[in-house]
Amino acid sequence: MSKFRIRIKFNPGRHGAPLDRFGEFTEQVEKFLRSLTTDLGLSVKKGQWVASNFKNGSVAFDSEYAGAIDDTQMVSGNNILNSLLGGNPAAAIGRGVLSYGTAAEFSKISKSIAPDEHFLIGLYSPNEEDSEEEPSEWKEVSYRRMSELKALLEAPLLSSGVIQGIIHAWHFGAEPPFFNVRELSMGRLIRCEYTSQEMYHKVHEATENEGAVVLVYGDMEWDKATNSIVRLSVTDIESTKSLTPKNFDALFGAVPEYTGSMTTDEYIEWVRGDED
Repeated sequence: MSKFRIRIKFNPGRHGAPLDRFGEFTEQVEKFLRSLTTDLGLSVKKGQWVASNFKNGSVAFDSEYAGAIDDTQMVSGNNILNSLLGGNPAAAIGRGVLSYGTAAEFSKISKSIAPDEHFLIGLYSPNEEDSEEEPSEWKEVSYRRMSELKALLEAPLLSSGVIQGIIHAWHFGAEPPFFNVRELSMGRLIRCEYTSQEMYHKVHEATENEGAVVLVYGDMEWDKATNSIVRLSVTDIESTKSLTPKNFDALFGAVPEYTGSMTTDEYIEWVRGDED
């Protein structure tokens, strides 16, 4: 097994560090490292990243993952860090090397350093087991660099599509008027804005039946960091029709050859793997 650790130098070239900002810095670094560890497919919780090997001066320390990790995962972790700290983190996100969530947690570190400050991240290789050795590679991280990454992540993706859910609240007196839909698959509230008087009447019709499931079409703003829809500009809305008992009963036996020679119970057991 390997040690997955990085070395961090906060405020290099200066003496000491303001405690308030240093506390914010280490708290956000820990959140970032937890997210990075999740990208590696490892179980992680608070307290599994431990600081050690402190040095005087501008404050330098190792941050080490206390859980079990193999050489392959450590190399993958360093690859993620290199992608994040390299010249094109957006491309790394697009290739799936780095998650939006990890990049977002990293960009938030900028809140704890001044615009004229920076910090260093040292990457250890698998064969660097001696705690007294300096990392073989150092990366400088500036306030400007993190701010650019933050701006990149906060720019929403634009797309067109449809959501399915239940209208949670309607604010027709707002400007622009909007309603919130509780989306069915994830349970998230999505703000749906509209401008036309015609849409007002369609929303009113959709709310006539309490708890009705609606389909809302429109242009979406998608938050890349949280992988969720921030806002939807409505182009159309319609209510789905509830199945009557007669419609529901008609589903049974509608596709008699679907399970082949198996009975329905046998087919369900096979799909579930109960026979294994």
